[in-house]
Amino acid sequence: AMGVLTILFNRQIIKYISSDALAVYGVIINISTIIHCCGYSIGQAGQPLVSTNFARGKMDRVQLTLFYMIITAFIFGLLWTVSIFCFPLVFLNLFMKTTEQILAIGPTILRTYGLSFLLIPFNVFSTYYFQSIMRPGLSLLIASARGLVISSTLILLLPLLFSPSSLWLAMPLTELIVALFVVFSLKKHRT
Repeated sequence: AMGVLTILFNRQIIKYISSDALAVYGVIINISTIIHCCGYSIGQAGQPLVSTNFARGKMDRVQLTLFYMIITAFIFGLLWTVSIFCFPLVFLNLFMKTTEQILAIGPTILRTYGLSFLLIPFNVFSTYYFQSIMRPGLSLLIASARGLVISSTLILLLPLLFSPSSLWLAMPLTELIVALFVVFSLKKHRT
C-alpha cells in the first residue's frame, strides 16, 4: 500500500504542484517511514503481552498494556509532530541539499503533512492490538483504510475539489478519520 500511495502522491504532486514539492515529499516519506517504525515497535512490544493475557482471561492486564501502548504512541507522535513544526529546516537539510525554492515551500509542506505524525503511531499499533484480541478482520480493515482506501481517495479528490495545496492534508485527514474509528472500535471491543 505504501508503494501505491507514493505513486499516487508523486503523480498528483507533479500534476498539481511542482518538482520542488516532489523533492520535499521525498523528505516526508523518509520521516514518515521512521514514524511508522515507532508504531511497529509499540505493536510488536505489546502484542505478546496483550495476546498472552487475553488468552488467560486477565483483562486487567490487557487494559493496562493497552494504556501503556496508547501513552507511548502519543508520546512518539507528539515528539515527531512538535519536532517537524519547530525544526522543518533541520529536517529538510538533513535529507537533501536545499535550494531557495525548497526553503520557501518546504516548511509549510512539512508542517501540514506533519500533522499526520501525531496519529500514525496510534493507528499503526492498533492493528497489532486488534490482532492480539482475536479481531484480525478489524485489524485488516484499519490497515486497509489508512493504507489504501481513505488515503488514496483523499489524495485523488482533495486537489481536484479544493486547491493543489490541499493535497498535503490527505494524510492528516486519513489518520484523523482512522483514529476516530480506532477509538470507537476500542470502546466497542473493550476487554
